[in-house]
Amino acid sequence: MTLDKSKIQQLEQLITSADTITLCTHASPDADTIGSALALQNVLLQLNKKVKIVCPNPIPDFLDWMPNIEQIIIHDYEGKAVQNAVVNCDLLFAMDFNAPHRTSNIEKSMIESNAKKVLIDHHLFPDEDYFDLMFSFPKKSSTSELLFEILSQSNYKKFINKDIATCIFVGLMTDTGSFAYSCDSPDTFETAAALIRYGVKVKETHDIVFNNNSIDRLRILGLGINERLRVFPDKKAAYISFRKEDIDSFGDKSGLTEGIVNYALSIKGICFAALLTEKDDKIKISFRSKKSFNVNEFARNNFEGGGHFNAAGGKSLLSLKDTELKLEKLISNFNI
Repeated sequence: MTLDKSKIQQLEQLITSADTITLCTHASPDADTIGSALALQNVLLQLNKKVKIVCPNPIPDFLDWMPNIEQIIIHDYEGKAVQNAVVNCDLLFAMDFNAPHRTSNIEKSMIESNAKKVLIDHHLFPDEDYFDLMFSFPKKSSTSELLFEILSQSNYKKFINKDIATCIFVGLMTDTGSFAYSCDSPDTFETAAALIRYGVKVKETHDIVFNNNSIDRLRILGLGINERLRVFPDKKAAYISFRKEDIDSFGDKSGLTEGIVNYALSIKGICFAALLTEKDDKIKISFRSKKSFNVNEFARNNFEGGGHFNAAGGKSLLSLKDTELKLEKLISNFNI
């Protein structure tokens, strides 16, 4: 893919004129938002910029090995520092989200900020009125892949190193489920090959991300499959739901339920899967699908969410029981 050269030049001009730069991730951070932010931070530091990464919530444990991840400022722990970083910067990047409300507790600061705002993202329906410059490509497998193309077609290509390549590879690898979905384009595999040439160790990186489970994660997975899984074979649908006490019993660790929705989707004949997780004030929902079922549309229409065609998220302010009933009623009308 060839990007608009004028947009790349505009990006370079914004970076050149900025002294302080803040990179913002989305709420409930995943490897794509974190990986792309860390990679871009590395480039900007080489340009001698003052750079901070801010994140609404704690980062999943399986990412705690990534280069410079300890420098990320988390709003749940350091709200004032995050507010200052967002409001008082010259240039603000949105990494892997399409609108300020996707940052949850950072949204107010983003709206208050007078910084120039740049979007680098692969989700549908970006907030065009908010951003000054947008790199929005929903057909890309990940924001990390998109960032690599931006860097490779800019004057910043010379700054790409092994650490940057590794951060980008983690985002690409996880957002494609280890190249199992969202990767029909040859560009995705060509990007992976290019990253390997920069020194990425594929097996080592894959193992530390996917084969490094805690005992608690395996136990809650077992609970989900044995006691919380509901299957509707005639509707090709299944879901897993966790009560607040389930999560609390394992210490409510960040990333504890990451990817569990995919186990429901892996059942033979299932084309739609959901994971419901009860929090203090809402039910967080993850959706996955196969074939032609559009979970982005399903989440937008029914659960105040959105995302991609086969992977999306949403929320419910109903009780867990009422949310389950609502979901089951919707499933009863499926014709997949």
